[in-house]
Amino acid sequence: MAKEQTGISGEFWFFSQLQRLGYEAYITLGNTKGIDISVKLRSNTILTFEVKSKQNFGGSFWNLNIAKSKNHYAVFIDQKSTKSISGKTTIHGEPVCYIVNSTDLDDIAFNWTSSAKASGYGFEAKLLWYLKFQDKKSITKKNITDFCNRHSLSKGINFSHYAKIILTLEEFEDMYYKQK
Repeated sequence: MAKEQTGISGEFWFFSQLQRLGYEAYITLGNTKGIDISVKLRSNTILTFEVKSKQNFGGSFWNLNIAKSKNHYAVFIDQKSTKSISGKTTIHGEPVCYIVNSTDLDDIAFNWTSSAKASGYGFEAKLLWYLKFQDKKSITKKNITDFCNRHSLSKGINFSHYAKIILTLEEFEDMYYKQK
């Protein structure tokens, strides 16, 4: 699946989940920079979402440029698929998403510079699973050490903090269902 298709399919998947849950959701189809989907709550509060998708969480989200705002969320989607050398895509299950308020991104992402002088802001995708569920799944000790060093976590990771700021779709629903 091409990068553009991965992004669009992730946006539509998340949009469909919001619709299934009964939210008044709107998709921008690329017409609004930094906002892929918006939700209007009963109070007329608008929540906005920037969706970032990957075929699987083996890679990284390295060039995030997400505006920080109280009602703006970053949505990271693992599409649970792989592509063979011949080009065949295999789906390994339903997509999974993690929702992070944009004001909390600095607790996960970091500024980086490569030896080739390229730079950006992001994180390794598999960290979301680890920080949320404390499951080492495919994470290495080096990944954990690097994360702690980059965020000056000399006393280790406060998993209860990350469990609160990294939301599953179900947790997002628990937070907002009375405001539909």
